[in-house]
Amino acid sequence: MLIAVVGDSTLDVTVGPPGPISAGDARAQISMGPGGQGANIAVRLARAGARVRLVAPLADDPAGRVLRGHLETDAVEVVALPAQRTSIVVVLLWGSRGERMMLSDRVSADGDLATALAGCDWVHVSGYLLRDPAEAQRVVTALHAAAIDRVSVAGGSFAGWADAASARDAIAETGACLIIVNREEAGLLAGGPTRTAEEAAPALGTAERLAVVTDGERGSAAAGGSIGPTLAQGAAVNRRPTVDTTGAGDAFTASLLASLAPTWPPGAEAVAAALERASVAGAAATTVIGAQSTADADPAELGG
Repeated sequence: MLIAVVGDSTLDVTVGPPGPISAGDARAQISMGPGGQGANIAVRLARAGARVRLVAPLADDPAGRVLRGHLETDAVEVVALPAQRTSIVVVLLWGSRGERMMLSDRVSADGDLATALAGCDWVHVSGYLLRDPAEAQRVVTALHAAAIDRVSVAGGSFAGWADAASARDAIAETGACLIIVNREEAGLLAGGPTRTAEEAAPALGTAERLAVVTDGERGSAAAGGSIGPTLAQGAAVNRRPTVDTTGAGDAFTASLLASLAPTWPPGAEAVAAALERASVAGAAATTVIGAQSTADADPAELGG
């Protein structure tokens, strides 16, 4: 099957953690690499053996050419949407648990999305594209025009109720069969705060939609679809230190899609196994710096 991912491909500039700060100067580790929720998920899907097409705004500028090179190396088919510049994100790391803040200069998705999605069996949409009503409507219109039957949606770090309302409407209009969000995003989508992933998942899942909610070190939960009672999965525990949480959720999402999309709709046993694998993938991603980096340690040290 051919999976299209609609989202961002960004050049990530990762800064930190900083050393002692003096007046006007501080030492820090600084690196550059590929990122963006859409590209992160597409790359990890391709590494899992899936046929993947990334639909993302990419300019013909130095950053765009670097990102295309990375995507080609991972055998991701790229459909570049028109863009005046390529999106750039500055990731600030601090603390001992890979805490981070992201400063994003992203370019919105425009152009002929429907043609870009032609021939795809499944489309995964980054939630970042659904925060703005105009951009969200372009995505919804394209999905309908391309007659896509299977749609999944990931969270997009919704800044508040307005972002979430736009995303909620778009999710309903697309008829998404799978949504993957964190607990905070789930609360915004559901219209009220939720204390746990197990509480949040049933608030979003329906008979036609499987909802998966993550909650960091507390694990994840799934509800809806044909799986019966809510499923809960504990978080994987790394034996290596966490250094960068950027892209961990995308690694979780890619693993989940790789497991579930080919044999949709899944039963409870398949979802439980997929949640366990996704938990390990997400935890492993936190042990290296960079949203698309891979851990080179013994697998027994990762998510054991």
